[in-house]
Amino acid sequence: MQRGVRGLSKPPIDDIETYWSPLEKAQASQMLACSIIGSPETVRAGIERFLLRTGADELMIVSDVFDHQARLHSYELIAEAARDVQPI
Repeated sequence: MQRGVRGLSKPPIDDIETYWSPLEKAQASQMLACSIIGSPETVRAGIERFLLRTGADELMIVSDVFDHQARLHSYELIAEAARDVQPI
C-alpha cells in the first residue's frame, strides 16, 4: 500500500530490513502503534487498556495474515480473548 500498489496480502519476508525504506518502516511502525499481540490473557488486557485509553465502544479488528487458515484462527483467538473483556 505504501508503494501505491494495491493487491492481495503477500507472503512473509525473511528479512524485512532489506526490503523496506526508512520512510516505509516509519509508516508501518505508526500504523502498528496500537497492535495487541500475545497470549489470550495479554490480548484481553491489551483490549481493556485500549478501551480505557480511547473510550471506544466498538472495535474493528484487522488481522492481515497471508495464510487464510492462520488468519481465521487468529480471529477465533481474538474473539475468545474479547469475550472476557470487562466493559469500561
